[in-house]
Amino acid sequence: MTMTAAGIEWYLLVEQEMLTVHVYQRQDAHYVERSVTEAGEALELTEPVRATIPPADLLA
Repeated sequence: MTMTAAGIEWYLLVEQEMLTVHVYQRQDAHYVERSVTEAGEALELTEPVRATIPPADLLA
């Protein structure tokens, strides 16, 4: 089963070596990159939830 078939609307891709977070949102049958957050920055989400996440915190 693919992520689109499973109904997953959003997902985060964390690149551990680069401390980079990519946010993707489903658009029809594909995903579109909505943001990229690099080391030293903070990911600011307003949807699907409100959150502020520094990439390093995802690896702690």
